[in-house]
Amino acid sequence: MVLFAAGTVLTGCESGHGTLVVGVRPGRPGLVDRVPAGGYAGFEIEIAGYVARRLGYRDDQVRYVDLGQRTGTGSPLDLTMGALVATGRDPAGVPVSGPYLVSGQDILSGADDLSIRRLRDLTQKRVCTGSPGPLVARFGVAWQRAFLITSTVEDCVRMLATRRVHAVTDDAAVLAGLAAASPGGFRLVGHTFTRDKYGIALREDSGDLRTRVDDALRAMFEDGTWRRAVIDHLGSLAAKYTSPPTLERYAKTRSPQ
Repeated sequence: MVLFAAGTVLTGCESGHGTLVVGVRPGRPGLVDRVPAGGYAGFEIEIAGYVARRLGYRDDQVRYVDLGQRTGTGSPLDLTMGALVATGRDPAGVPVSGPYLVSGQDILSGADDLSIRRLRDLTQKRVCTGSPGPLVARFGVAWQRAFLITSTVEDCVRMLATRRVHAVTDDAAVLAGLAAASPGGFRLVGHTFTRDKYGIALREDSGDLRTRVDDALRAMFEDGTWRRAVIDHLGSLAAKYTSPPTLERYAKTRSPQ
């Protein structure tokens, strides 16, 4: 996962331009995806919108930026969704508020393929993923050369649909969204083999912003909005995420796997 630092944040009342710029990663059904009418929808968009309103911004003052298409000359980011959270704080690191979701890598197979029930069942299977690190660590470089394809989750699912691969690995929430979008086509195995905490990356010089964003997330957890967003966007995983995660006292981004 690629992590991006955020730009300086002002509240809607203090900002001269009155816009909050939020970095997101589309193409992950359930978390962030484009909608036909324009804009984005998903669990992380619900989180970002709620936090923005608590910071003093109206919905029309929030601008979402696709991190995959962002260049160095683009607008500085105020908040970045989907940052990986690690316990503790490094003075040289990027502060992160959260987590707002604790998930992990899971496995998607064809609906009629019952031969894959856990990670070890991928030993002799062709697999596609966008995050090869955990698989290579488990099975080795020789397995990677023989069985692993690295691509976007959209490409991976297309290959699974045409049986070019036996399985796809990605975040469980993303795979659940993909399975829900193709009823009867895919099966979420339900065996997570990593544990990832997702938070909102902030700029180091953001003052008390982390406290204010933490307060916003805490309010979302307590008033039931977080739970409703889980039910609306995370499909079959709603039964798993019955209560929100515990906010870290201090957090920093960790390097991608």
